[in-house]
Amino acid sequence: MSSERRQGGFTVQAALVFLFAFWLLAFHTGDASLWDIDEPNNAQSLKEMIVHHDFVVPTFNGQLRPDKPILNYWLMDVGVRLLGMNSWGLRIGSVALGALLVLYLMFALRPFLGDEAALLTGLFTATALHSQIIFRAAVPDPLLIFFVTVSLLSWLHGYLRSKGRLGHYLLAYAAMGLGTLAKGPIAFLLPGLIITVFLLLRRDLPHLWREGRLTLGVPLFLVIALPWYLAVGIATHWAWDLRFIDAQNVGRYTAAMQGHRGPIYYYLLTTFLGLLPWSVFLPQTLAEGWRQRRGMIVAQPVQAFFWLWAGLWIAFFSLGATKLPNYVWEAYPPLLALLAWRIRLALTGERPLGPWGLRASFALLATVGLVLVGLGAWLVPKDIPPLGSVAYLGLPYLLGALLALVFVQGRRLWGVIASLGAAAVGLTLCLVLLAMPSLDALKPSVTMGYLVRHLEGSRSYSLGTWRWWEPSFLFYAGRGAMTATELDAPQTQVPEILQGHPGPLFLVTPQEDVSALRRELPKGIQVRELYTGYELYSRRRISLLRIDKEKIRP
Repeated sequence: MSSERRQGGFTVQAALVFLFAFWLLAFHTGDASLWDIDEPNNAQSLKEMIVHHDFVVPTFNGQLRPDKPILNYWLMDVGVRLLGMNSWGLRIGSVALGALLVLYLMFALRPFLGDEAALLTGLFTATALHSQIIFRAAVPDPLLIFFVTVSLLSWLHGYLRSKGRLGHYLLAYAAMGLGTLAKGPIAFLLPGLIITVFLLLRRDLPHLWREGRLTLGVPLFLVIALPWYLAVGIATHWAWDLRFIDAQNVGRYTAAMQGHRGPIYYYLLTTFLGLLPWSVFLPQTLAEGWRQRRGMIVAQPVQAFFWLWAGLWIAFFSLGATKLPNYVWEAYPPLLALLAWRIRLALTGERPLGPWGLRASFALLATVGLVLVGLGAWLVPKDIPPLGSVAYLGLPYLLGALLALVFVQGRRLWGVIASLGAAAVGLTLCLVLLAMPSLDALKPSVTMGYLVRHLEGSRSYSLGTWRWWEPSFLFYAGRGAMTATELDAPQTQVPEILQGHPGPLFLVTPQEDVSALRRELPKGIQVRELYTGYELYSRRRISLLRIDKEKIRP
């Protein structure tokens, strides 16, 4: 009876953490417009797929889009059917995946780490800083994060627990297949590498083919992942597949794309920032792992697997040329689980956290808060004058660190955890309620898009840009699969567009180039400036022009 009560109590607690995670991630998520460039790229591609009734071949602006595989488009389509073609519909799938990841982690980790550590992992995952970014975006990363986590934890369950081994292994292979549909071969290559190295270290590599159910798992993986890749290959004469592998996988790894580069230690910094506020416990967690390193691979295979998972994932992308913080999010679940494991050791009294180490951790968090206050009060107003001061973004971490120090004095670790959790939630609320509305006002392409559609209604019109481009303008201003032309020679292209398409041309260009554009255009063309606004991305004022043939008065 007592075990049943414990199981029931854990289930209720896990359900509450799940509901909290969903609320926190969904809070005002659909109120902000899409962020260039990835979100509107994905959203516009979905619009074109819906218009063309083609959910196999992704296109953008009328051209083949080999950037990402198909699963995220299908997920967004479900959200759009439920909530409409808007930020809510496009992002709700990511929100749901974030909350489901929290729920899955709690139940998957419970047999390995116990109730407290499992619940803490769920809480840490829900409130980590990078969670509030990645699970609020209409991008494929949440899918990859979820399925990589499921594949590796399911495999570990199958390896360490003979009961239900077949089901765990098949779930791992299925998750790899779905991850491959979400982001590509990284979804099985890196998990496969992690599993192989783990077995080599345990001198148990034959387990992979003797008991790893490869004869069932590989066909299952192929049945899930292969049909769409074949379908899109056949439909595009293999152009999509070849460009995806060459440019988006090999090319991204061997050469920095779109200026996304960084030093070899780039991910050490971004991982610390992404896991805030909980990453302040990383030094103590690393120290404990180092203390127990001898024999860990045999005596503590779970912890060893988590260290290996996080380390190999971060190391692999550290060696790549293109660097983005979200590339190593898949290393966060094992790191968060290890953080929760270390906190649990302290809560049980088995390995208390030293007071001086805790004070140093919270001094570091307070320093982060002070830096955010300083940057928000000085650098941001200087770099983005219309935004003004955002010094308030540093206050949650600063106040949370100070409150945690008070609880340290009383040796109340649960109070410390509550203080940091409140700081994490406080920062999210500051971002969502204060910063996002101000930032939204600095995305003029959204206002321009609404203005174009309001003015023209159901009438025909064309879209174009000159010396400027953001995909959000096409998404918000265009109808269905409408395309936008990036002009190189407006003196010839504008007359051609007006001649070949009914209705006016709505063209966006930097305000400083409006006079030059007027001089470039031939006589008989009317240019009217409809709207000008400061843009966050380019730090310039951007103008929307209505261009049409001059009407001949009788």
